[in-house]
Amino acid sequence: MDLQLENIGCAKDNMKSPIHNWYRFTAGFSYKFVDYVLQDLPKDTIIYEPFAGCGTTLVSSQKQGFYSVGNEGQELMYDICRAKLDWSIKKEIVDYHISQIKEVISKEFDSYDLSEENPLLTELYDNYNLRTLCIIRNYITSLNEESYRLFFKLALSNVLHRTSIHPIAVPYISRNKTLKDNGQPFEKFVSTCTNMMKDIDCQPKGHHPSQVYLHDSRVTNTQIADSSCSMCITSPPYLNNLDYGEVSKVLSHFWGITSSWNDITSKVRTNLVTGATTHYKESDFDLESFLHSPFAVNNEKLMPQLIEMFVKIKTNAKNRSGKKSFHILMMHYFNDMYNVLLEMRRVLKPKSKSYLILGDSAPYGVYIPTTQILGDIAVSAGFNEYAIYKIRTRGTKWTSLSNRHNIELSENILELS
Repeated sequence: MDLQLENIGCAKDNMKSPIHNWYRFTAGFSYKFVDYVLQDLPKDTIIYEPFAGCGTTLVSSQKQGFYSVGNEGQELMYDICRAKLDWSIKKEIVDYHISQIKEVISKEFDSYDLSEENPLLTELYDNYNLRTLCIIRNYITSLNEESYRLFFKLALSNVLHRTSIHPIAVPYISRNKTLKDNGQPFEKFVSTCTNMMKDIDCQPKGHHPSQVYLHDSRVTNTQIADSSCSMCITSPPYLNNLDYGEVSKVLSHFWGITSSWNDITSKVRTNLVTGATTHYKESDFDLESFLHSPFAVNNEKLMPQLIEMFVKIKTNAKNRSGKKSFHILMMHYFNDMYNVLLEMRRVLKPKSKSYLILGDSAPYGVYIPTTQILGDIAVSAGFNEYAIYKIRTRGTKWTSLSNRHNIELSENILELS
């Protein structure tokens, strides 16, 4: 692969790209990689994305004139994707609703009761901002037309990040920092809507909208037919203990999707690939039972390597203060990704290619060659072969920490065929 692009494995490029920059998410990858892969393909190529996230692959495909289809297991991100893919929004209707929202704020502001709002929100937003945000939210959720409800929901979600007392996604709430210029929520909402409309006006007309489903890619999506897609471009969750449910809890609480830790577990984490130790109960895992799972049976040659790492991580954890069960996390992660790869193989036509942006990891100083292991698992799931292309070295900025390993990690592209 002749690839000369910087920042492939992060969303830095997306911050300057129309529609991609409507919502800034902690995790992500560059839209330029999608553009690179698509540049010489026939326009009847259908793209599959099992981890739609905030829509990088789907939006890029739609911009380039390709039809794409994807799954997203998290309701919040699913709605963000749908808003980004709907370019039918009309300026005059947006302007009308903004004028209505302004009137509602004027009427309800003084009497609006914050006592029923989630305590986390009252901690993170001052009274003026939170009242304004909640009144706008209530107006949005009352709209009957889904396209505009999703459009305004995304715009207000953007504003939530810019009006909190503390930064709320770095990747977690950063209570030791204070956000500057966090006032004027209505004005920021209006300017966000205006900028979004300008982006839509610049997009090609008569596009074929891409499709995203609220679905867990570990499970068969019957709405996507066998052998219906020609390529997959994605970036799965890394094996790095990032809890996506926790990352987005401020917004999911605000929109009423969740209200507590238990809600995040039952409504968010259960629909996602196991990528953090918060996704499971350590006491529920039994290695002997796991070794009889379809994943373990169909990856028999790989199991000795996984068991060796499992034991090393478990041993090293005894000397760490956190004593996190990264050894169990690793097993759950690869088991989940095996099921994702089975579904990927099902929806792809024979001889189709897939590109996965991945990162290696080293929990408690035990190196896990994640990309290579997933390549081997992909072969067991029905792919013919794989190749690995290194993007960059990663993890070096943390070497000064006393409890940090000194193992050099890499970010890679895994090509499956």
